[in-house]
Order: sequence, then structure tokens, then C-alpha cells
Amino acid sequence: MRRYRPKGGSIDALGVCLDLIEGRGEAEVVTSLRRLAPAWRDHAIACVYAILMPGDRRKRLGAYFTPPHLVDHLISRLTDLGLDLTQDRLRDPAAGGAAFLVPLARRKVKSWRDAGVADDEILTRLPAQLFGREIDPDLATLANALVRRMLTDEFHIQAAGVAALEIVATGDSLDQEFAGDHAVDHEIGNPPYLRLPRALLTERQAEFEDIASGRLNLYAMFLRRAVDQVPTGGLVGYVIPASFLGGPEFTTFRSRIDELAEVLVVDIIEKRSDVFLDATQDACFVVLRRRGEAPNDGERATVSSGVLRADGSFRPVGSAVVEPGGEPWRLPGEDQEGTATLLTWGYRGAIGYLVANRQGERLHAKPGPGRYPLVWAKAIAPDGVFDFDRGRKHRGKGWVDAPATAPYIVRTECVAVQRTSSRGQKRRIAAALIPAGFLQAHGGVVAENHVILLVPREGEAWDGQALAKALNDPAASEQLDRMCGSASISVRLLEKLRLARPLLRLTSEASPAPNASSGDLSAAIEHPDGP
Repeated sequence: MRRYRPKGGSIDALGVCLDLIEGRGEAEVVTSLRRLAPAWRDHAIACVYAILMPGDRRKRLGAYFTPPHLVDHLISRLTDLGLDLTQDRLRDPAAGGAAFLVPLARRKVKSWRDAGVADDEILTRLPAQLFGREIDPDLATLANALVRRMLTDEFHIQAAGVAALEIVATGDSLDQEFAGDHAVDHEIGNPPYLRLPRALLTERQAEFEDIASGRLNLYAMFLRRAVDQVPTGGLVGYVIPASFLGGPEFTTFRSRIDELAEVLVVDIIEKRSDVFLDATQDACFVVLRRRGEAPNDGERATVSSGVLRADGSFRPVGSAVVEPGGEPWRLPGEDQEGTATLLTWGYRGAIGYLVANRQGERLHAKPGPGRYPLVWAKAIAPDGVFDFDRGRKHRGKGWVDAPATAPYIVRTECVAVQRTSSRGQKRRIAAALIPAGFLQAHGGVVAENHVILLVPREGEAWDGQALAKALNDPAASEQLDRMCGSASISVRLLEKLRLARPLLRLTSEASPAPNASSGDLSAAIEHPDGP
């Protein structure tokens, strides 16, 4: 792929890719493509197109194409649940490089050929049973060319017969003008992952108000529309980010989808990077069946779940739990019912107040009058120790201006938690006690936006060092992984974790002092999960 990284100037991305489909182009590239299995060859050509797109347009369209092993797994899941490839009608509403449509067409044509169906009848059936839409006109052209290549090269159907075949139309599937324009039995795909730009937010929120609880994401809109488009009993199989499983901003979305459709499958994709070209994304498979009637109130469902490994093999791991009312859906794991929560421990959580890239003028390298230590995420060391200098040296500025009466200054012993995590960490949760001595020495601390502070409730709190230890237990991180597939850790999800029970009350020396702010952080922030 490095050969096609833009080096300046204008490149005809569509022309390059159409030539590659026809076996033309740089000899080394053409030879390499011929060595690939057909599905991976198509994927490679689609990725060339994506690489040659202007970066801002690619990001805006969410043009990150689905690798063949993911496609095969989702099709297999759907066929196991009743998809009939010989006669069912399917649609991919964001067809991209035909990652799903070509394999589906291949399977349909093979089944018809095996049954003795003539080529002219195959060319009649195919566009009637398989349909896609793509917002990028050139990409739609490329997708149709890949379908035609498959028919001529793999099934030796005469080129003249397929020359006019088009199963991918140009257009935005979310536009109302296309609603219901093509009857289908099931829908399959990998819709774009993109938070809706604010310029379009008002219009789309009105249209999708039944799933909106904050900023909308395109993939949630596609999934919601899909449930409306398939008939009762119809399947919807999507590859989407795993963040919807527990993210607070998806509470309304989870609740509404559970009302409209029976959740049948939630499978996790093992690798986070190197799955989608140039993208790092926690993703999962979800398969739904449209309901004929609403579920019983408060009904919890268990659904099939497993892990698709990087080599394409699948490992069933048990049953995921779909909670009613928009509560986080839990992936399989040890049942933690009956243990303690943050409320039991006597703590409340909130996101750190200071957003460094917006308030840089308030940051300083040295202490001074009216300045307080700034708690960076880096100050929470992997061994569970609070290391202020580690955070300060990482960013070069460890002090922040703040009015003495600011409600976001925390003056009591508390627990700091890294708000974001990476796959390189041994544990998903990294927590450390900010000791009373440090706070007393500096008059308090201010936390940066990538830090969650767990502040004791007056007269209710148990020992903070023990709480940090409970959060750093690998079992707590594993439990969070079962509910949350995003890199960002939510305060609300931390509050739902079931932790070891506390044994020791917070000492009086570390308790909030009379008339001193204990950091009523939640009152200083509009939303506990912050920006």
C-alpha cells in the first residue's frame, strides 16, 4: 500500500483502481494482486482507492473497508440464523468497495449454478436479490466493477451480458427520498463510524430523536433505519464500534433497539488495530431480528457471544446479557452480582475540570501564588502509585491558576483514575490514591480532563487506598471490558462496577475539613462524563 500513498498532485483514484481490476497497472502490483485470493484482491483494490482519497473526504465518509474474514464471519452468523442465500433479498446501505456485496453475490451465483440455473436467469435474479447504495459516486462505480469482475473471471459469464449490471446505486441511504425504495428481507453492512457534525445535528436529532441522547453517530442512525427497513422477522447484521455496549451517550439507543428488535448475537473482534486500514477501532458484530411485538417490561435477554480472532477463527465464549431500559450490555464473564459499588464505598466520581488545550494560558511550569498542582493522567503510575512529578515532567507544566473558592479544587484525600486506556496497558483501569499529605501541603489539586476523580462523600467513605487497590484488581478491568468497548472510561460505568467490599473506614485525618471545599466537582461540571 505504501506505493499508493499520495506524494502531492492530483491522482485519478478511480482510474487507477479500474485498471487494477482489469489487470493493468504497475507490473509488480498486478503480479502481487494475482497472488491473492479473490476476496483479498478486491479488498486490496478498495484500500488503494481509500488511500488515494483526500484525507478529509475519507474521514468524512468513514471509508474504512471491511476485511474478508470479518465479512465471512458475519455472513456465516446470518446464515446460521436463517438467511437463505438462494432467495432472500439483501441490502448493504453503505456499500463502500462492495466488501459484502461481492461475497454475497459469489455465494448466490454458486448456489444457482449448482442448481442448474442459466446465466441469463442469474443476471436477472442477482440485481433483484442484492442491492447496495453508496454516497460516493466513484466508489459506487468501483463496487459495480468488482461485482462484474467476479462474474466474468470466476464464473466465466460473458462480459457482454454483465456490462450493464449495476447493483450499487449512488445516494445517501439516510435520506428520506430513498426510504423503502427497494424491498429487502435482511440488511448487512459496516456503516460509517462518525459523530455527526454539529451543522447537521439539529436536523438529524429531530429525525432520530428516539435514539438520541447527546451527539449522534452515523452508525447508530444506520442501524436504527435498518430496523425500520426490514420486515418483521428480518435480520440486521452489522459491524459497528463496541462503544455502544456501555457508553452513557448510547443509553437511549440501546433501549430503543431492544424495544424494536431481538438481539441475537454480540461478537467481539479480537484485534483493535490493523483490522481496518489506517484506523484503530474497537469493533463488534451485532445481529438483530426485528420484533413483531414489544418485549415484556424489564425483560433481560441472553444472547450468543464470542471472539473472532485475527486469523479468522471464532471462539464462542458464552452468553452476553442485554439489559433492559438502556442499561449497559454485558459481555460474557464471571458473575459479580452482590458485591460493592462506588456508592457502597462512599465515593462519587466526576471528570477532571481543566481542558488543557483550551485553557493553556492557565498552565505553568512552576508553583506560585494562586496556583495548584494539576493532576495529569500520567501521574497515575502503572503500579497504582500517585506520582505528581511523573505527570508534571510528561507535559512540562504541572501547575494551574485557580480561584481559591473554585468548586473544582479538591482538598481531601481522593482516588484518581485514568479516563482513557490503551491496548498496551496490562489493566484497563489505572487508579491511585492522592494522599492527604500532598493535598494539605499544596492546598488542594485540580484534575485535567483525562482524569476521573473519585471524591469521598462526607461521613460515608471507606479507605481510599483500599478502593484504589480494588479498582486496580484485574477482575475490575475485565468487568469493565465486558461493558465498554471504547478507550474512554465512563464515570457512570465505574459507578456500576461491582468491586470487593470495603473493610476500613477513611481516617478522620483524611476526611473533609469543616468549611473547606471537598471538591464538589460534580457541581462544577455540566455532565459527569465531560467533553
